[in-house]
Amino acid sequence: MNKDVIYIEPEDDITDIITKIENSKEKIVALVPPKKAGVFRSIVNIKLITKAGINAEKTIVLVTTDPSIIKLAAVTKLPVTKNLQSAPVMPKLDEESDTEAVTKEEVIEASGKDKAEKVIVKEITVESADEDSEDDENAEKVDEEEAGDENSDNGEKAEKKKRSSDKKSASGNKFIDWIKEHKKISIGCGIGLVVLILIAIWAFAIAPAATVTVGVRTVENNFSQGVTFTDNLSEENVNEGKFYLEEKKIESKKEVEFTATGSRNDGEKATGQVVIYTYFREQGDVAISAGSTFTINGLSYVLDNNVTLSWNQDPNECKNTGEASSFTSGCLIYEHVSVTAAAPGEKYNIAASSAGWSTNARVSVYSDSAMSGGTDKMVTVVQQSDIEKAKESLSSEDESASKEKLLATIGEDAFVIDSSFKQTVGNVISTPAVNEEAADGKAKLTVVTTDSIYIIDKTKVEEFISEKAKLADNYKIYKMNDPFIENFMNTGSGYTGKLKTSYVSGPKVTENDIIEIIKGKGLGVAQHDLKEIDGVGTIKIDVSYPWVMSIPGDPNKITVIIEVEE
Repeated sequence: MNKDVIYIEPEDDITDIITKIENSKEKIVALVPPKKAGVFRSIVNIKLITKAGINAEKTIVLVTTDPSIIKLAAVTKLPVTKNLQSAPVMPKLDEESDTEAVTKEEVIEASGKDKAEKVIVKEITVESADEDSEDDENAEKVDEEEAGDENSDNGEKAEKKKRSSDKKSASGNKFIDWIKEHKKISIGCGIGLVVLILIAIWAFAIAPAATVTVGVRTVENNFSQGVTFTDNLSEENVNEGKFYLEEKKIESKKEVEFTATGSRNDGEKATGQVVIYTYFREQGDVAISAGSTFTINGLSYVLDNNVTLSWNQDPNECKNTGEASSFTSGCLIYEHVSVTAAAPGEKYNIAASSAGWSTNARVSVYSDSAMSGGTDKMVTVVQQSDIEKAKESLSSEDESASKEKLLATIGEDAFVIDSSFKQTVGNVISTPAVNEEAADGKAKLTVVTTDSIYIIDKTKVEEFISEKAKLADNYKIYKMNDPFIENFMNTGSGYTGKLKTSYVSGPKVTENDIIEIIKGKGLGVAQHDLKEIDGVGTIKIDVSYPWVMSIPGDPNKITVIIEVEE
């Protein structure tokens, strides 16, 4: 079954406690009194708590180990437990405890009722060992007189209460009596004292801190060592100065749009026939190959098929029609052959013409019929001059900018071989290509550039330099300038180069060493001890506040700065 745990505050009175019990939603309510539980040292209050539990139909359990409260709980038969994990028990009141209690009748107004109800109860209070029994008896008598004589004179009651209060306050110690008499001053002095103590704790225990700056005398050294490289990881041997090369690449594509200015007629080609002829002579047949060209007025027509002119009859039966100046004998041989215009266009549709024809074949030619079927269909195409012009705006990105972009993709743990940077510009591609139709007259030029560089493990390089520097055990490298590779080249069997850098070395001084030497010491002693360290130069100690005259003993409050003095 669940229980409700209620922690009672020192300032809570009996009314507050009963209200908390009534407001609880659990059937079991555990009350945890504070250390100074004055309200729980009255039998009347304990009985009211017990009655409030009965009225609210709740089981009340006191969580306490205070013997005084346990004795009062035994009188009212209120369960008690020593902690929230232990089972509650019903305490028993032995005879000895009972004889130590004194009783008196007191009128108490019950809480939690709509109508006030006066209850007569006997209050049992346990006397403390250090109380003055006589003063308490006198005080009780005064209380009884005040409770029993409601009609007595107010002045007389006030006088009796004052005398009772005076008796209680008198302790026999003048200092204590003065404090009781001057409570406000005492409280103010107490608060001031606490503040002073807190300030002292802060000033001398919390606030002190120190920053120690130590200069270490060093020397600068140059480093130069021939090394080799491999692109096979299994062949790497750092001890021998052979490092694994890793290539980093980045591709960048640049595009530019341009206007195509070329044109082409994609219409139909004209076709027709021409007559080719020659004179048969002793030389034999005349063969004309397909593709032979016949031209008239700048318009060319191409022979569609191979043709052979021959004379199969008796030469004496032919009539020599050749001119005397050109031919001495022969027979006229001719044939109609098919031709196609060399290009499309309506201009190739021409009428028959017996003159003006020329050819590269060993025949003569004329036409006895018209050429027809040629049409015009003009389209825009890319020409080479368009591409060359577009290249001017497609110039490759500046190498330095490309290099910076590539280096930005490489982590800080990598050692970059700067001289291995290479930029490769790919072929310029036109879409559409030269002499191809450009839709809407627009075309695009594209080029892909590849930037590459080699890197090696930076940690391995620094380890190699430290190993080859061969410093004494009590010396170390404080600063290493960025190493670089000189004369990086491919020899055919592998890559070689010279590793160069400079480094600053000096006696080994660590932060922990300094802290162990100075913690908890006075400023002068700390400075003297630091000067005894080999290699230590200038020393500066800054404390957090002027009143701090020593180094804190807590290492967390000591800041060490080691500066290199070259």
